[in-house]
Amino acid sequence: MVESCYIVLFWISIVFTVLYVYMWHKHFNVNLSLIFVFVPLAAFGYVFKSQAVVLEEYILAQKIIYLGGCFLLLFITWNVFEMCKIRIPKWIKLLLVCASMVVYLSVMTIGESPLFYKEISAVWRDGLIVSKTYGPWHSVFYVLVMVYFISSFTAIIYSFIKKKDVPRISVMMLFIPELVTVVFFFGEKIVGNKMELAPFGYVIAQFVYLLIAHRTSMYDISDTSIESIVETGDTGFISLDSKMRYLGSNRTAVDIFEGFENLRIDQSIKSDASLAGIFLPWIDAFSTDENNDKFYYKKGERIYLVDVNYLFDAGKKRGFQFVISDDTQNQKYIEVINRYNADLERDVEKKTKEIIQINDIFGKNVSPQIRDYLLKGNIHLGGEKLFATVMFCDIRGFTTLSENMPSEKVVRLLNEYFTGLEKCIARHNGVINKYIGDAVMALFGVPIPSERHELDAFLAAKDMKSALVEMNESFAAEGLPALRFGIGLHSGTLLAGNIGAETRMEYTVIGDTVNTASRIEGLCKNYKTDLLVSETTAEALMKKHGVNLNFVDNSDIRGRVEKVGLWTD
Repeated sequence: MVESCYIVLFWISIVFTVLYVYMWHKHFNVNLSLIFVFVPLAAFGYVFKSQAVVLEEYILAQKIIYLGGCFLLLFITWNVFEMCKIRIPKWIKLLLVCASMVVYLSVMTIGESPLFYKEISAVWRDGLIVSKTYGPWHSVFYVLVMVYFISSFTAIIYSFIKKKDVPRISVMMLFIPELVTVVFFFGEKIVGNKMELAPFGYVIAQFVYLLIAHRTSMYDISDTSIESIVETGDTGFISLDSKMRYLGSNRTAVDIFEGFENLRIDQSIKSDASLAGIFLPWIDAFSTDENNDKFYYKKGERIYLVDVNYLFDAGKKRGFQFVISDDTQNQKYIEVINRYNADLERDVEKKTKEIIQINDIFGKNVSPQIRDYLLKGNIHLGGEKLFATVMFCDIRGFTTLSENMPSEKVVRLLNEYFTGLEKCIARHNGVINKYIGDAVMALFGVPIPSERHELDAFLAAKDMKSALVEMNESFAAEGLPALRFGIGLHSGTLLAGNIGAETRMEYTVIGDTVNTASRIEGLCKNYKTDLLVSETTAEALMKKHGVNLNFVDNSDIRGRVEKVGLWTD
């Protein structure tokens, strides 16, 4: 009966371990894997003990069983801390390993010295009956076990109360194997003092850890998301080591650079003349100047942007990483603008004609700051990519407001309002790019470059809020209604240039940064605030300029896959 139960438990533990191997993920922590190795080992020890016919076999079985007592409980404790995201200092880990090893060395003296068992003897009476007297190191073993259990329970309770980044269901599930192991480990023997409960506890704990492992793989958002992007996304990834040997790539990269299809892992790209001719010049240029990390590769009708960076492992440079993205659309925009620029340069023969033409094109369509800057010849009319901050400001409920007012009052109200905003924007080195109905689009850092365009935009927004309060007081004195507005700020790369039809050109900016800023401004109504700042802008304000901001939410933005963090003052 006893032997059969132990055998069944042993095979169940083997099945659980096989299931774990099947579902194993490279991001599972090593302690969880060691648990699934040591549980079958400890279960086998109980099978071996139940089949022992002489004292020597019994002692050997005990030594196998105590592998679980000394080390399995250590791995369970470490796994609890790992899953609760509580860091154990290295010196404590080393101390616990040494303690477990010393205790297990005392176990190895069973039958040879009185350290663990003072006395041990056996007689055969319808089975091997063993009598033993515990030695001093057996008490040390119990102390060590209690240290593991108490520290694990403490970590679980602390994580449940304090840790918001640890799934509560997983924390509650961690409590089950700990409780079962404690109860079964210290529980009394049953079935006539012949069957021990510890292996039951180990196998139940193993089953719960299988469930936890499955949930853990789902909660590891950073890894699962990145892996999904790498495997199925539109972005290509290629890795080479420092000796130019091929380390791997995803399917997207192989479709772009077909030479990798026939290249073996660890084979040098120098063995393929085509690949070497493409990648080695990029690597040489990047190695000479790390700022020179972007290159273009044209294949058919597509133009790809290649970002080069170092491949790091354990904080050390191990090679090179290439990230390839389709940049065809942006390049076509630039090509159109550059083509116009080339035509313009051929037509302009003298400097005076160029100044006259710029005045004719820009004189009444842009702000004085932009026009003056253009006349100095400091801007590429054909277009250029710049990193800048875009502001959108829109009056709340103006359509309803204007329907109840005479048209001349509406125009007067708007003119005073826009004049007040323009002063705030200009005061902080911004320019109004255009008016869109009752909305204003302003730029900071373009066309006039600035290292502090995020701060300028933020300070302008603060001034605009103060100015609106003063304007509303003035409006109230004149019997005009008070105005409310929403402001959205977003920083990013945008395309700036002279765009439009031949009969009417306009210097403006286009790109995802502009669209995102507009949509962030539209969210002010949802969050009942008059200012929202994107995460990109907020990060620069807080890190570079020491501005204190308050986090609002991670919000969906139409046209973007990822959520955008929103902040306010």
